[in-house]
Amino acid sequence: MQYREVLEKIAGLVGYEFNDVETTDVKFERIALEGGEVFITNQAETELTIGDTIYIETEDGFELAPSGSHRLEDGREIVLDEESNLVEIREEGEGEETEVVVETPEEEIEVETSQDTSKIDELKTAIHDLLVAFTSHSKEMENRFSTLEADYKEFKQSAEYKPLKEETKLKQSFAEMRLELINKMKNK
Repeated sequence: MQYREVLEKIAGLVGYEFNDVETTDVKFERIALEGGEVFITNQAETELTIGDTIYIETEDGFELAPSGSHRLEDGREIVLDEESNLVEIREEGEGEETEVVVETPEEEIEVETSQDTSKIDELKTAIHDLLVAFTSHSKEMENRFSTLEADYKEFKQSAEYKPLKEETKLKQSFAEMRLELINKMKNK
């Protein structure tokens, strides 16, 4: 699955749509390994240099190249470390082989990789659950807000003049009551 597809799925869950933007094709340095069936790249327009991260082209995109020594179709040999970084380029005819020593035990790497994979799966699940909860919560809040807004408008319209009318009636009845009392006192 491509990164763009993953982002579009997450955006779809949230309700966001990407604008279609013209894409520009970038030509990476692409070199065939011995045999010509597998291609590697540094995902840059420049030639391979020490320190570049090397990727293998696959049907689904690019994957980090495995560590070790790889012979290119033009006769050169490249050496990659554990992080797929280019550490050495040997020209054709160089017979000396140098080993890159990494002080990390392989067992520890395998354990970390399986732990990392399970952590990534947990994170994916957590993100999915969070997006689903966020979406349902935002819809619920939108419904509540709409209801509250409608109730407020109804209250505002119904109570707009009623208190003034009632207050006026109370004043009129008090004034009438005083007038009656005054008239009764006069008549006595």
